[in-house]
Amino acid sequence: MNAIKKFDEWLGKIDKFLMVILATAATLTAFINVVARYVFKSSFVWAGELTTYLFIWMTFFGASYGFEVGMHMSFDALVKALPAKICKAVTIFSTLIVLAFLIMLTIWGVNLVKFDYMTGQVSINLRIPFWIIYLAVPITMATATWRVFIKLIEIITTPGEQLKMRVTPVLEEAEKEGFLE
Repeated sequence: MNAIKKFDEWLGKIDKFLMVILATAATLTAFINVVARYVFKSSFVWAGELTTYLFIWMTFFGASYGFEVGMHMSFDALVKALPAKICKAVTIFSTLIVLAFLIMLTIWGVNLVKFDYMTGQVSINLRIPFWIIYLAVPITMATATWRVFIKLIEIITTPGEQLKMRVTPVLEEAEKEGFLE
């Protein structure tokens, strides 16, 4: 189990790193293009497209990371009001639904990448093959699937009473620092 935790931590660090790099690159690209447009009266044709793709990738990695820190929407108050055994059963069931959905998105993403690879389509300005752009879907949905699988194992191994009282550590820390009300 220790190796699994290490891998999960490593995956989280990669997600955070990529989110920062992609957001920075997108912001810089957009800023440079605005400066070029208003100062030099000329803009880069490809800048808007690149900014869009960078933000899309950043968003997908952010969504995957959100599963690690528990920042996706849930109905915890309702579920935690239930008796411990029912709370655990409902939590396991809802986690299995999310897991199945993410597995389907991963498979769909792989098929999308395969299809775009076969068609050979490229983006208009950057001439990047679409299969590279769409790689964000299967990669991030696979990492999200992994994270939800880890959460499922934690839920199954946690007693129902503890599950009712559990708060995600990242959310607890954010609340202490005043980010959440």
